Amino acid sequence: MTMTDETHETEITTKKKPAKKPRKKQAARRAAPPPAAKADSPFSGISPSECCDACNESKCAISGINVCAHPMKGGLQSAQMRDPEALKRFNRAKAALKDQMIDLRGR
Repeated sequence: MTMTDETHETEITTKKKPAKKPRKKQAARRAAPPPAAKADSPFSGISPSECCDACNESKCAISGINVCAHPMKGGLQSAQMRDPEALKRFNRAKAALKDQMIDLRGR
């Protein structure tokens, strides 16, 4: 017997393809607006050139008095350097700006 004389029976099985998800749902997911920025942060809106949204003429969100303590504009004065709460706010503001600058470099 030769190879050509042999017959091989093979089973043909068909697998059902999984149903595709409707595109409308996928498009709706893509079109959803991005989540809102954290509004509870006292330093929301801070940028290297602009102050926080919470700052105004009568009070700075970083120093706690009517003197701007923006890390890129002037920083804390010597009187606020002795205030531990003002130092904590200043360091958190610097960290927020650092995160923004890293995000901008990645673009």
